[in-house]
Amino acid sequence: MYEKIFFISWEDISLLFYSILKAFLPLPSLEVILTPLCLSNPNKWLWYSIIGGIGTCIGGMIGYYLARLFGRKILTNLVNEEELIKGEDLFVKHGILAVFIGGITPIPDFILSYIAGFMKMPIGKFLIADGGARFLRSIVITFCLKKFKEAIPMKHIEVLFSFIIFVWLLYQWYKKRKTKF
Repeated sequence: MYEKIFFISWEDISLLFYSILKAFLPLPSLEVILTPLCLSNPNKWLWYSIIGGIGTCIGGMIGYYLARLFGRKILTNLVNEEELIKGEDLFVKHGILAVFIGGITPIPDFILSYIAGFMKMPIGKFLIADGGARFLRSIVITFCLKKFKEAIPMKHIEVLFSFIIFVWLLYQWYKKRKTKF
């Protein structure tokens, strides 16, 4: 009923919120949200890519500015000033490439926004490299999920897949609990 009135659904808002947080906090990859969304509604794959790209760009800016404001104080406690200057010089030379490659690959990309802020990378260059890479990654992932949904009849696999994930989560919980006692 509400989806007919509003263009943006609760799933879209949830994806945007998670992608903002994921870009500057150590949360699981955006695929955790994109996968069920794209498999349940494969026709919205491009829309989900746009939302994910916008959200991660906003979150990346938040991480960038946090590191820019508070990072120097933290870094000077961890490394000496000479090594910090060497790192800044290296980041000036290769920073855009590092941010772009980090945004495409599954390495913890939230760290890149902090490093760019620490190293005082120009915000425009950071946003182009980071936003472009994350948007490109979202497009590739959602497009592949759309094709996956078309190729495999997921109705038969969904229950089994959900059960396997549930059992795995229970096992992880049990294992952590067992090590505490």
